[in-house]
Amino acid sequence: EEDPIWYTLNQKPYKNKSNSCIHKLVPLPSCPSLPCWGSSVIAIGHKIYVFGGCINGDMTSNVFVIDCLHGTFQFLPSMRVPRGCAAFGIVDGKIYVIGGYNKADSLDNWVEVFDLEMQTWESFSGLCNEELSKITLKSVVMNKKIYIMDRGNGIVFDPKKGVWERDFLLDRDWVVGSCVIDNMLYTFGFDSVKRIYRVRVYDPSVRVWSFVKGIEDIPKMDGTLGSRMANHGGKLVILLNLDKSGRTELWCIKVALERRGQQGEIWGKILWSNLVLTLENSSTIVECFDITI
Repeated sequence: EEDPIWYTLNQKPYKNKSNSCIHKLVPLPSCPSLPCWGSSVIAIGHKIYVFGGCINGDMTSNVFVIDCLHGTFQFLPSMRVPRGCAAFGIVDGKIYVIGGYNKADSLDNWVEVFDLEMQTWESFSGLCNEELSKITLKSVVMNKKIYIMDRGNGIVFDPKKGVWERDFLLDRDWVVGSCVIDNMLYTFGFDSVKRIYRVRVYDPSVRVWSFVKGIEDIPKMDGTLGSRMANHGGKLVILLNLDKSGRTELWCIKVALERRGQQGEIWGKILWSNLVLTLENSSTIVECFDITI
């Protein structure tokens, strides 16, 4: 497999003849390559932390950080065990890395904790979850709890209490291309009534799913496989990955969000939408996140 390529969304879009702003994805050749798959990647401020992954067919315990502000790259202390497709989340200045290897080998290091200030690993003395698969597909943090999606379960981990819970409402309705804004989970979902793909939102405080209103006409949203979302300063950024007979089109949509009414319905407004990249082969988006510079 080819190594992933880094891109950034240009912050100074140009204007076309109709005076519309055109954004483009621009390659970043100076960034280090990621392992071909299985890395756990988290963006914190102007830094990107990369944990584990697969290199030449073998899992690695390597950890490195990319400083996007200063353009530097640094290896950090390795994890105790090699991991791939591990769950992760940052809570109170500590990154929890969960799973990503065969539990039959050992449960001693099922959860490792990286202290961002001290740049050291800590042991986790709490109980491990027996239901969680070694391969996780997505993990996010809401209200200081880590929500984890594996191949069949939605699992919630409270690192402060060391408590694991099942959330059955996340079993079927959560997809990989998701993000968190204001402690709510945004994802893609199919509206069986209108027969279209729409943006769905999950509020963990009341455990209710709903569709985001006002953006039912998102252009090109006829499928979501390989697409991603990101939180950009409280705005929802959608990066659509569209297969065009062997070619790949990437469309970017920026959406402003607000609560309305006594029921707190989530409404969106499309701020802009355009084609940001065309590739002459079939590709997919590995990660999409916001960096603060």
